[in-house]
Amino acid sequence: MTNRKLPFGYCLRDGQVREEEQEAGLVRHIFRRYTEGASYGKLADELNATSCPYAPGRPWNKNMVARVLQDSRYIGGGAYPQIIPPESVQRAVAAKPDVSGKLNRAEIKDIRVLARCARCHGPMRRTRQNYWLCPHCMTIPAKIRDENLILCVGRLLRSLREHPEAITSAPAADGESEAVQAAQERLAQELERAEFDEAAAKAQAIALASTRFDVLGSGDYEAMRLIHLLGSAEPGKGLDTALLRQVAAAVLIHPSGAVSLKLKNGQMLASPAG
Repeated sequence: MTNRKLPFGYCLRDGQVREEEQEAGLVRHIFRRYTEGASYGKLADELNATSCPYAPGRPWNKNMVARVLQDSRYIGGGAYPQIIPPESVQRAVAAKPDVSGKLNRAEIKDIRVLARCARCHGPMRRTRQNYWLCPHCMTIPAKIRDENLILCVGRLLRSLREHPEAITSAPAADGESEAVQAAQERLAQELERAEFDEAAAKAQAIALASTRFDVLGSGDYEAMRLIHLLGSAEPGKGLDTALLRQVAAAVLIHPSGAVSLKLKNGQMLASPAG
């Protein structure tokens, strides 16, 4: 098996180390795609689809991708010309997934399931402790300490529990109100008939109830459900992760490190100051 004498991306020309154009382009591709969220395996597949192997007769694998990402010579220095700027390496380091499975705070596990980007609402990755990255629209991870993240989410839940009247629902559209009014009129007409037909009146009453239920909408139902959950929740210390899972559709993390909640009725709640 042959070994490379120079790092991938470089060649020897006229006695000097030079940038090899096609390989150097793939080096930039590797760093860019990795910070976007591509895994080692995904990158190996993408690279094997090109006509540029890691070395003659050696297809790309995850170890080769990792070797490129860990090679500091690409930022230049000594005999090696620069292929990527230093900030690309910094972003790649920050984008490294948190695969240790060790969490200093258990609450982060529940937050991680709900974590979404405040810009595009795509899933966010916890790249390492205190860093969160959206592979779709962020080049630099948002930094927020685990303790502060838990504190912000806890404050939002506490604020809702203390002020459940803050839960709102969208007003019914005019067409929906007209549908209820029409169903009420049909029931009234049935009740006012000279010859009362109990079965027909009961059918109109059921139709009215069904129309009201349809008009209610999922957002209104969720608003009432949230108010009930928050009203019956027992106050306690720290973050109530069970309540969080019941009321929140997403924990929104902003590039600045600010935190918001998207409730299950679609309502957005910004973190209170202080």
